[in-house]
Amino acid sequence: MRLPYFPLHVVLFPHLPLPLHIFEERYRAMTRDLLADGSPYSGRFVVSHTGDRDETAGVIGTVAEVRRAERFADGRWALVVVGAERVMLGEVDRSGPYAVIEAEPLPESAGDASTAGRLLPQVQAALDAYLDTVKRFVASAASVGRDTQETTDVAASLDEVLKPIRLPDDPLAASYAVAGVLQIELSRKQQLLELPDGVSRLEAELNLLRREARLLADGAMPPISRDDLRYHPN
Repeated sequence: MRLPYFPLHVVLFPHLPLPLHIFEERYRAMTRDLLADGSPYSGRFVVSHTGDRDETAGVIGTVAEVRRAERFADGRWALVVVGAERVMLGEVDRSGPYAVIEAEPLPESAGDASTAGRLLPQVQAALDAYLDTVKRFVASAASVGRDTQETTDVAASLDEVLKPIRLPDDPLAASYAVAGVLQIELSRKQQLLELPDGVSRLEAELNLLRREARLLADGAMPPISRDDLRYHPN
C-alpha cells in the first residue's frame, strides 16, 4: 500500500494513542489531504523512528489512524492518532508536497499460548513493581527542598496519574500496552516494535521492567543514547 509518510522522533505501537501538533507546512498539507472527503488515504499515514532520511527500506514502522482532529485559525492542527498495524517500509517518494511511502503490512502473532500463560502473570507483577518504583523515585526527587505538605501533594498527584494497569489477557495486546508504558530509550522501543510476536515482546519487556525498576530503586536514570536526543520539528 502507498500512504503519506511522517518520520517522527517517536515509536508508535499498535492500539496506542499519540497526540500530534502539526505546524510544518508540508504536514499541514498532508493532514488536509488525509481528512478531505473522498481521500484515498482514509485518515491513515505511516509513522517511523527513522528520522527524515531516505534509508527506509526494511525498516519497521506503524500505520497511524486519525481519530480526532482540530484545525486552528492559523492553519495548525491538533491530532490524536492511534497505531493501527506494523508495516515494513519500502521506497519513499518525495516528489510531491509531502513524502509518500510504500508499506507492506506485517503479520501479527500472539506466540506460543502456553508460554504466554506463564509470562502474563510475571509481566503483570513486574509492571506493578515498576510503576510503584517510578512513583517512589519521582516523589523522592520532588521532595528535595520542599516542605512536608508539598511532598504529600506530589505523592497524591502521582497516585492519580500512575494508577495500576490491568493487562489484557491477549498477549499481543498486553505486549503493546507494556511497550507504551515503559520509559526507555527510543532505540529499545524500536527493538520491541520489531519483535515478531507477543510472547517474544513480553519476554523482552519482563527483563526491561525488572532492569528499569532496579535502576530507579538505586536512584539512577536509565541511559539515553545520542540518537535518542535528535530533534524533529513536529
